Amino acid sequence: MSYFEYVGAEFRKGWWNALVIVVFTIARLIFGWSWFKAGWGKLTGSEGGASWIGGKFEAEGMMKGMVSNLQHSHGSDPIHLNNLLIWFTNNIFLHMGGLVDFLVVAFEILVGIFVFFGFAIVWAMIAALFLTLQYAAGGAANSFGYNVVEIVWFRFPRNVGLIGVDGYLRYRKENKLHGSTDVKGNNAVKA
Repeated sequence: MSYFEYVGAEFRKGWWNALVIVVFTIARLIFGWSWFKAGWGKLTGSEGGASWIGGKFEAEGMMKGMVSNLQHSHGSDPIHLNNLLIWFTNNIFLHMGGLVDFLVVAFEILVGIFVFFGFAIVWAMIAALFLTLQYAAGGAANSFGYNVVEIVWFRFPRNVGLIGVDGYLRYRKENKLHGSTDVKGNNAVKA
C-alpha cells in the first residue's frame, strides 16, 4: 500500500473523518503560515517595526505587562504558578533580553514550519501553547483563537498531521511493523 492509499483509507472510514482531516489540514496550513509570518516579520522587521535580533529588547514591554497582569489577578492559583512565573520573569528573563527576543523569533518560525509541514504536531502545539499563553498573560487579546486551535489539536494529532510529515512517517512505521498491506489493511500476499 502506498502513502496515498493509506490516506485514502483514512478518508473512507467515514464522512466525518474525511471532513475533519480536510478542515484540519487547511487550518494547519493557515496556522503554520501565520506563525512563520509572525516570526519572519520579527526577524526582518518587515511588520513595520525593528528586527528583534540584535537590537532593543522588544519582548520587554510584553513581559512587564504579563508580570503586572499576573500580580493583579485575583483568580484561583492554588499552587502559585503565577508567583513562580513572575519570579522567573523578574529575576531571569528580563535580564536576558537578547536571548529572549531570539527565542521568541526562533520558536515562532519553527512552530510555523513544523505545523505547516505537519511535523511533530504535538511538540509544536506545546511550544505554540506556551507562547500564546504568555502573549495572553501579557495582554494580547488576539491569541484566544490560537489557544483554542492548539487545545483542540491535542485531541486529534493523528488527523492534523495525516497529510504531512507525521502522517507519512506513521505510514512508513506501520508498513515496517506489519509488512506490506493492501488498502483495507489486510496483509498483502507477495507472489
